[in-house]
Amino acid sequence: MNNICQHIRTSVLIFITIFLSACATVEKAPTERYFWPPPPDVARIEWIKSYNSQLDIEKSSSQLFWTAISGDDKPITLAKPLEVKSVPELQRFYVSDVGRAAVIVFDRANHGIRNLETPPGAPAIRHPLSMGYDDKFNLYLLERRSNTIIVFDKNEKYQRHIMLSGMPGVRPIAMALDKKLGRIFLADGGSRKIVVLDLQGQFLFNIGKRGDDDGQFNMPIGIAINSVGEIIVADAFNAAVHIFSGDGKFLRKFGRRGDNKGDFQLIKSVAVDSEDNIYVVDGRSHSISIFSREGDLLMSLGGYYAVASSGKLAPGGFSVPVGIDIDSNDRIYVVDQLNSRVQVFQYISQNKLVK
Repeated sequence: MNNICQHIRTSVLIFITIFLSACATVEKAPTERYFWPPPPDVARIEWIKSYNSQLDIEKSSSQLFWTAISGDDKPITLAKPLEVKSVPELQRFYVSDVGRAAVIVFDRANHGIRNLETPPGAPAIRHPLSMGYDDKFNLYLLERRSNTIIVFDKNEKYQRHIMLSGMPGVRPIAMALDKKLGRIFLADGGSRKIVVLDLQGQFLFNIGKRGDDDGQFNMPIGIAINSVGEIIVADAFNAAVHIFSGDGKFLRKFGRRGDNKGDFQLIKSVAVDSEDNIYVVDGRSHSISIFSREGDLLMSLGGYYAVASSGKLAPGGFSVPVGIDIDSNDRIYVVDQLNSRVQVFQYISQNKLVK
């Protein structure tokens, strides 16, 4: 019996040694890189990868070992993702998925994914919409079904919730946080205005109203805050982007409805990078248009591509892109909804060199 056990231990040790040696010595095949604009122009955007399930997260050495023995677990895949929020300081990003009625945490530090959970007695996550986080990395989740904002700490522990039902007629569809001033901005599709709260949920002021003129909205669908505190609001039905000062004063706007490059068909979301360039996601044209802070078109990327029908990766191809987030490292996360994935890009500023 002892000889049999010794033989098994020896066999396992030999397998581990060979496996780890192979992992350490096998070189990765070179992969093609994708840039926008393409060479010979100076690159400003590079495609990094896409995420659909835990299989897209790099495995640890122990995970590689057990996968080699038993195979991969059945993957938990995105179904109908809506929005994304990256927190590079915590090495994770969050995806609200209305198809799964969940917020899925892609945890790169721990090489896995999980659902964000609330305890009994707290609002349940059933129809998650927008997300944002404050200067302490507390996560704020706009939950449509209960009309609440649910707050979690940086360890994903439930802290509290803000009831929006006490604000008559307010049923927001998008949210953004100003970390510096500690403010919550809600895009209210019903009243066609932006509702501004403090982090405790106390009402501060409104921005805009229903209409077609400067500073007025027909369907505010996305909000972003730039480095100087300006408030950028994307209006889907007016096909325009409005820009306000931090106290809500209208400054300027740009955009028009059309089929040409830089025109809008159906805006879904908006974001800004470290240089305050404005990224507008258009779901109907399956594209992203990038503008200067003043509204001048800099470049566009994207185009329709259905991964399911081809089985190909199709970097930069979209089937109804909806959500976008640009984190503190200028990583661009785009929710490619009907392809059930999040595509990740890197903005390359004029002060950075492509490796």
